[in-house]
Amino acid sequence: MDQSLLPNILSFLSDTDPFDKLPADARCQLAASVDISYLAKGERLDGERIVGAGLYMVRVGAVEQRHHDLSLRAKLASGDLFGFSQLKRDCDCEYTVCALENTLLYLIPQAVLNLLMAENPAVRDHFAGKEGQRLAGTQSRDQEAGDNTLYLKSVAGVLHPNVAIVEPTATIQQAAGEMVRQHRSNALVMDREVLLGIITDRDMTKRVIAQGRDFTDPVTTVMTDAPCTIDADAPLVRAVELMMQQNVRSLPVVEGGKVKGVLTATSMIEKSRVQAVYLISRIYRQESVAELKALSLQRQSVFETLTETGVHPRSIQQMMSLIADAFNKRLLLLAERKFGPPPCDYAWIVAGSQARNEVHYLSDQDNGLILACEPDETQKDYFRRLTEYVCSGLAECGYPLCSGYMMATNPKWCVSHETWLSYYCRWVMQPEAEALLNISVFLDTRFLYGNEALFRRQQQRVSEYTKGNRRFLAVLVANSLRISPPLGMFRQFVLAKDGENGSVFNIKTQALNLLVELARIYALAANSSETETSARLKAAVEAQVISDSSRKELLEAFHFINQVRFNHQRSALIEGKAASNKIAPALLTQFERNHLKDAFRIIARTQEAALLRYNAKGVIT
Repeated sequence: MDQSLLPNILSFLSDTDPFDKLPADARCQLAASVDISYLAKGERLDGERIVGAGLYMVRVGAVEQRHHDLSLRAKLASGDLFGFSQLKRDCDCEYTVCALENTLLYLIPQAVLNLLMAENPAVRDHFAGKEGQRLAGTQSRDQEAGDNTLYLKSVAGVLHPNVAIVEPTATIQQAAGEMVRQHRSNALVMDREVLLGIITDRDMTKRVIAQGRDFTDPVTTVMTDAPCTIDADAPLVRAVELMMQQNVRSLPVVEGGKVKGVLTATSMIEKSRVQAVYLISRIYRQESVAELKALSLQRQSVFETLTETGVHPRSIQQMMSLIADAFNKRLLLLAERKFGPPPCDYAWIVAGSQARNEVHYLSDQDNGLILACEPDETQKDYFRRLTEYVCSGLAECGYPLCSGYMMATNPKWCVSHETWLSYYCRWVMQPEAEALLNISVFLDTRFLYGNEALFRRQQQRVSEYTKGNRRFLAVLVANSLRISPPLGMFRQFVLAKDGENGSVFNIKTQALNLLVELARIYALAANSSETETSARLKAAVEAQVISDSSRKELLEAFHFINQVRFNHQRSALIEGKAASNKIAPALLTQFERNHLKDAFRIIARTQEAALLRYNAKGVIT
């Protein structure tokens, strides 16, 4: 090799994943072993030059890979790699390569690559046999002691296991003495293993000292009856939210119906201070839409901080969902205060990403109202005012109105339990174009506020409609296949003009939505009512609808694509630009390009498997 070419090769390797992770001396040795070849436009690279040769890298130019039936396998550009899957083949190559333009190729010989993989785990892991395995090594991980991740851990890790317990016959003074003895700020009043109430140091001040109570009175006369409790395996941030809503500072923690300890606000503050939890706390203290709107910039700050500090994408979505829930619930409380008690029971439901606990910075609002009865004109007027107040308030707080009008302000989505059921029955039994649009939103619903029993009854009936309905599943599969992941087209991405001056791909509609739809289909096949993508895939495994290996690689793809989306949205916000789901391929790093291709291959492969499994081909014309 002409030694004058070494600096260019070394520079290229230094910017190409995974070789950028090599020590400097190892990269220099690798650069010296690279073979260089040229392909003129239209020239082919046949199987004999690919099978067992080594790893090809496109340095300049573009090529396409074609299967033996001439169908397109992929198109590759500068920085893309090929040939690894053919290293251990002893027969014909799976594809041929043709130059789309004058192209310069680098080749790492097989022997050099094998030695490199043996000595460097990062390189070996990168070329793992499965796309899911490669993606697994790319995910950002929650830091164990990070402020922003503590609150996504379980309550069990923070509770006080040593509890002050008194019997219902104890006096106020005896309860106070037990609290002092156990160094606790509260005491549980229990009859054997049954929790009757709780008394705190604040209760002692407000209900005993301030009111001049006799210290020999029974503790039951000043305790809080039937206190709120929380499960030990619940995420800590749920406990924070419950404390804010109920205005309490101590929560008994239960496991299997038995008290395991007490969680206090003080114990959480001692562990950490976290920006997101403080925001949730402030949301529940605001008294107007204007005050809530003033907190919207903090929501952006939380998103930027979580993304910048490498918090796992799933954790970011959970935290952003809790913030969205807090805004929504506070607005509903303010609305009831403004317009008075509701004239009939209702259940406020959220749909879409909020229902799946997968809210991101750009999530709009999808919601509806289930009414306990057919509303008369007076009731309709009340709920019209309430829904307009809440939905317009959410919009002011940074959650845009749904462009498809899938909101409770639409009279169509503010109806009785019976009317909702008639919708679902028609959608499932007659899944036409409009029905498919509606079902894609309202198959993902979650109760948020009001009478939860209304929602549970509705879910049960909807489950009866979909259970064992293979035709409905086939229709959903066929509808989801209308869009394919942006793999295999020029420069690896299907591009669309963004209306201004560039070509982009939409990472939401062309990737993430496809994974959400697949998980939904598999959950329905498993007769599961889960809404979160990860929980749906787990339910599908338990019902033996998919394998656990499929679940893992789908989740790895889902998390990595979200990670790319969040990083690019954060970059836009920092630069003062509008965040978007549209990404120009030129803005992707080589690392992102390579691993997005792995994720897209997983989606495409799973789509094909679903098509065959449910015989969906041709269901929709």
